[in-house]
Amino acid sequence: MVYYGTQHDPEVKRTDNGVPTGGAGTIALMGDMKKMNPAFLRGASMTGYGVSIAVGIGIPIPILDEEMVQATAISDADILAPVVDYSEDYPEFKGKPLARVSYAQLRSGKISVKGKEIRTAALSSLPKAREIAQELKKWIQQGAFLITRPVETLPDVGSGITMNPLKERPVRKPGLKRHFRL
Repeated sequence: MVYYGTQHDPEVKRTDNGVPTGGAGTIALMGDMKKMNPAFLRGASMTGYGVSIAVGIGIPIPILDEEMVQATAISDADILAPVVDYSEDYPEFKGKPLARVSYAQLRSGKISVKGKEIRTAALSSLPKAREIAQELKKWIQQGAFLITRPVETLPDVGSGITMNPLKERPVRKPGLKRHFRL
């Protein structure tokens, strides 16, 4: 880990069991792709976002107390995600979520929004996540991956860190009379 990611927002509202109600914890990573296992790398293209890469990572979570047991035992049925209109409301930062659905509902392959059945697909692979977890467990057991004290912790509630999305603005190009949006 390098540090918190550009979309890290510890101030997001949370449910009674501590689950964020929107995007909250992100990390920025750095690694040598030449040494990475290609089984955990995928090219990705997302409409409205562009070309990217999906990287499977494993982060060990030491279970040191009862609070951590409770935090890691939360099921997909207890994690809610907002359903947003990605065509306009999301990029324009307006509107409210059309619905909130659980990860369990999303994994089922379909959800109901305003009485309409919508197909869903995962952005991550549960089987690959389990494969990564087993690989990480093996490294820890073999002593190939040592768990140390954190060098730095992620900013938490009260840190003053919040996600401040960039707003689009018209850009005037010299010599052109039209405004372009980038």
